Amino acid sequence: MSEGIVGAGRTLGRYELLVPIAEGGMASVWAARMKGQRGFQKIVAIKQMKPELTDDPNFETMFLDEASLVSRLRHPNLAEILDLGEEDDVLYQVMEFVDGEPLNRLLRQSRGGIPVPLAVRIVKEASAGLHMAHELRDEDGNLVNLVHRDVSLQNILVTYDGVTKVIDFGVAKAMSNLQKTNVGQVKGKVPYMSPEQAVGEPLDRRTDIFALGIVLFQLITGKHPFRGDTDLETIMRICSKDPVAPPSTHNKLVPPELDKLVQKALAKDRSARFATMSEMQRALEVVLPASQQASAEDLGRFMQQHLGDRGEKRRQSIQEAGRALDQAAALSGGPKTIPPPISSRGRMQTLPPSARVHQDNVATVADFPGAASRSALAAPPAPSARSLGLDVSTP
Repeated sequence: MSEGIVGAGRTLGRYELLVPIAEGGMASVWAARMKGQRGFQKIVAIKQMKPELTDDPNFETMFLDEASLVSRLRHPNLAEILDLGEEDDVLYQVMEFVDGEPLNRLLRQSRGGIPVPLAVRIVKEASAGLHMAHELRDEDGNLVNLVHRDVSLQNILVTYDGVTKVIDFGVAKAMSNLQKTNVGQVKGKVPYMSPEQAVGEPLDRRTDIFALGIVLFQLITGKHPFRGDTDLETIMRICSKDPVAPPSTHNKLVPPELDKLVQKALAKDRSARFATMSEMQRALEVVLPASQQASAEDLGRFMQQHLGDRGEKRRQSIQEAGRALDQAAALSGGPKTIPPPISSRGRMQTLPPSARVHQDNVATVADFPGAASRSALAAPPAPSARSLGLDVSTP
């Protein structure tokens, strides 16, 4: 296998990498520029599998399965995969660029939970997107029984326009015509596992309902319903027969009907949960009086108030990185000059002053678990990701 190479200005097909969005042990995600005929441009996200993992058939299978599944999903509350490619034997996905932030970052900034109407809107939209995923059918019209298996704060984004997007189907599985996970093999984040997931039982869509119930509990209380001091303690609490305490125990503004809804989603016996995400969505639509329901504009304003500066800095860094590449191309006298890339070991080749790039550190994020090689690249006159406040760490 040849060593995969990624860096600012690197071209993957018709996509130019601009600035890093997130990086972790399995993959790195970059904002990129898609270029077409007659000056057409579009900002997308590129998710590239780490080159050191390409020889592992399990990781490659997960990456390809995600692309195969999500490319067939079309819903305003799901982030789309637009393309799949391979460069230097390293796979990459081209995804919709979502101008927003993950819920764990929003919850951290809001300190202690977010207003109940906003939380209800977020989870209602997430449930709509997940229901569409659960209803995915094959060419013969049969359900493929898709389960996300990793619904969490980290994998739900909210845009600055107030739209919710579910992301990262990297450990999702359909039970037919795709690679299957062996019974007893556990995948997903421990704090969001259902009881059946924690013990390795066969899963269905109600596992995602349980995880989304945890997300809702966290949003309206600022607390996790089962979190222990260790993963083992958390799993023991999840698997305990004791029902979860109502959210109003922690937040007196939670109405009784919402208490009941959350407890139903978090029933330890899956047969007592909502049968489908659509059923949960319908319950969320009527759990608050019409006068108390939040709009997309309300959610967008909340995002701007708490994280607007961060979003603006990211947009600015993307624009400046694009201008820097254009300037380097103009100075070279050719249609474009791509700066020499950074290797996966982080070594930088020598560049002429007009197109020099600088390394900076980017923190790892929970979306991609594990240790990460840290490098952020930007070509002058664009400042570095760190100097622009492009901190991609999550709690």
